[in-house]
Amino acid sequence: MNAHAISSILESLRKQARACVDRANFDTLQRLVQRLERATAERTPAVVAEILVAQRAMRAGCSVEAETPTPTGRTCDFRLTRGGERLHVHVKRLEVSDFKPPTIPATLRNCLRRGRPARVEIRWDPQLNALGMRRLGHAFEAFLRDGDIGESICVRDAAQRELGALRIDRPAERLEVRVERPDRQAVLARMDRLLERAAQQCMPGQANAIMVVGSSACDADLLDHALLGSFIARWDRMPRRGERQAYGRDDTGLWSRSLARDAGIACWTVLQGEGSRPGLSGGEMWLRSTPAPSGASAALARAALLRSRAG
Repeated sequence: MNAHAISSILESLRKQARACVDRANFDTLQRLVQRLERATAERTPAVVAEILVAQRAMRAGCSVEAETPTPTGRTCDFRLTRGGERLHVHVKRLEVSDFKPPTIPATLRNCLRRGRPARVEIRWDPQLNALGMRRLGHAFEAFLRDGDIGESICVRDAAQRELGALRIDRPAERLEVRVERPDRQAVLARMDRLLERAAQQCMPGQANAIMVVGSSACDADLLDHALLGSFIARWDRMPRRGERQAYGRDDTGLWSRSLARDAGIACWTVLQGEGSRPGLSGGEMWLRSTPAPSGASAALARAALLRSRAG
């Protein structure tokens, strides 16, 4: 993030503090100014993410307290209060390379049109010619006929060089083909670590929300996996009406492992315009099923942490 953007953010914080009538918000803004002024280049994006989250909550009418201590000796990034309702928010910046999925080659997509209803993620060697793409597509098509949710195939040549791979990600009403992030496993591992750190900062016995600020909109699916686990076929459940197979989640997710019981809310947003005028995308939200957050906590999180438009 360039010096001009940082200077603009600092000026915005100072201007907001001068007009602030809420003591908690004033103290928080002053603290955020100090944190940004002292931040290293590596730490700056994470601090900017916290600033934007705090400003969004203030615009929603919340009183925002920073670094509230917990009984375990840690601190919550922010405690939001509005209308007598409180929510402890833990902001985590997913600092990874931006990923813009490439266009799927027409030859490859044509071979996948007849697949069964499911969401699949694919990758391929961009050096393949049209014949190679067609052969890869036929291998994918054959696998889709017999493969199950959660299964994958990797196609290699005689020298064991990878030509492409396909993973059947989850059930869907129709066939959805997406491009897999090349470093998916590394980013998912990073997401897992962020969630575990946030869980350790939760205020025991209180409403908590984990706010992950990412770089690419498509990475929201990785937060879904990190929270709930991957989709798998379940033979111990009855399928829904009209379906032959029941599906569920495995125990690789934070919530599917019954961890972080105080963190009943998770939100996702994307940091946009890092080089000029940073802002946050609208965002998405997940609510834990057991134990479930209260309706009032979920409503506060929706109002304070998500927006229907960027900002």
